[in-house]
Amino acid sequence: MKLLLKKNMVAIILPIALFGVSSCTMISGIDNDGDSRRIDGVVWNNQVDTDINTILETEVAADEARLVFMRKNDGHTEQTSANIAINNRFQTSLHANNYTVVESCAGTNQLSAHATGFKNNDLLADKTDYELTGAQTYFFQVSMSERGKSTLEQISSDVALPLLNNKRYQSHQISRVIPNNCNTPVFIQQPTRVIVEQKPVLTEKVIIDLEVLFETDKARVRQDYYSKIVELAEFMTQYPNTVVTIEGHTDSRGSDDYNQDLSQRRVNAVKKVLIEKFNIPAERVNAIGYGELQPRASNESAKGRQLNRRVVAVIEERNQ
Repeated sequence: MKLLLKKNMVAIILPIALFGVSSCTMISGIDNDGDSRRIDGVVWNNQVDTDINTILETEVAADEARLVFMRKNDGHTEQTSANIAINNRFQTSLHANNYTVVESCAGTNQLSAHATGFKNNDLLADKTDYELTGAQTYFFQVSMSERGKSTLEQISSDVALPLLNNKRYQSHQISRVIPNNCNTPVFIQQPTRVIVEQKPVLTEKVIIDLEVLFETDKARVRQDYYSKIVELAEFMTQYPNTVVTIEGHTDSRGSDDYNQDLSQRRVNAVKKVLIEKFNIPAERVNAIGYGELQPRASNESAKGRQLNRRVVAVIEERNQ
């Protein structure tokens, strides 16, 4: 049987701490060191130190309002990160002891905070209406229980500023809040007074072995594997001009046609999770099942067959 080979691709195995599986004979290319995350030569920060006063010194347009969201240092896991939404548009998935800033139109605004771990993508869950005055700054404190119960409370600047001095600006996600019927909006995507318009460019193709495991003859991604797709979703958010191809592979047991169909159904399932649960646009995600055509180990042993049953994400810059 003819093998389909790929060239010039750098294999990356996510660490055991993230995926809970051994990388076996592959070489690890991911390093999570404190705030920094690295995949080969690509590095980004989840949060950075900044002076909140520098941000607040920037004037707010007369028909817009500045909203500052801060989260307590509750120490809960990323699955209890708070999905902040404004008028049904995603702002950020706020982690413990971080804050973020966004500008929206003055007037009635629907604000909500909902735990990522619920996986229902409901941006209007627990929403509250606020009347916001133009050229003003508003502060909101986000509380999240260990079980994901969220609370969004408006607080005064006198209360907020001392709290913000001990928090860090969350910089790794891109706001989708777009003011409507306002003047040209100002989006604060980095804690500086300069609006960064140039998007980061991925100079090399990146491959992530997701190691999402499936039940026998099944193509449903169990929720306990959703966390293994988080790194891919965050990476694609950091590089918004990239596309990903989800590749599915099987071992040699079963017929060629059966394995081809099974691998395609499984990558379609991963694609659906990436789009519906992690908000990656459908036009940025492709899915290809290769069946048993591209083994990376011998199918003569149980260990080899396990290595061959894999789901791989290939990320590259989108052609203009």
